[in-house]
Amino acid sequence: MKIRRVIVRLDPALQSRALLEAAFELAGELQAELLGLFVENQDLLHFAGLPFARELGFESATRRALDVESMERTLRALAKEARQALESAAARTQVHWSFRVVRGAPAAELLAVVEASDFVIANLEEAPQGASPASVRIVRAGDLEALRAALQEADGGVIVLVGADEHAVGESLRRALGQGRHGEQTARRR
Repeated sequence: MKIRRVIVRLDPALQSRALLEAAFELAGELQAELLGLFVENQDLLHFAGLPFARELGFESATRRALDVESMERTLRALAKEARQALESAAARTQVHWSFRVVRGAPAAELLAVVEASDFVIANLEEAPQGASPASVRIVRAGDLEALRAALQEADGGVIVLVGADEHAVGESLRRALGQGRHGEQTARRR
């Protein structure tokens, strides 16, 4: 299978340098483009618009009213941090990369950008609900056999569910690709 693009969903709650480094390593190994995807969660914006919406300050323990403008500013700041993390990880590679910000439900927006020749790394515990393309396989990062099988398929994209353990993803990807490099066929030739 020829992977054209590696997509990493950049989650503000789980920005891991190890995950980005593994994604760039994978993109370089597969000679693919890397796309960093940041989703502005529409549900947070809807919640911020409710008259009873409040937040509790982490350090001050004081309650503050939420509003849509301040939530949008926060999301823009988080997107900027995500882009900077992506740029920092990219600085040590020769991989062509891009960054995209979309607004909507995170899982739905992830499914919307997946194409048949994409490899997606998503910080999700469960498979996205909704109409995923029929040609896309969803596997867990720790399931090395399923990951290898998905990479060996002739066509279709792959979504890898990371879950909470982002460090395990890098190791799983390295092991899946490492075996391919030394076997009869490599991921690059598929």
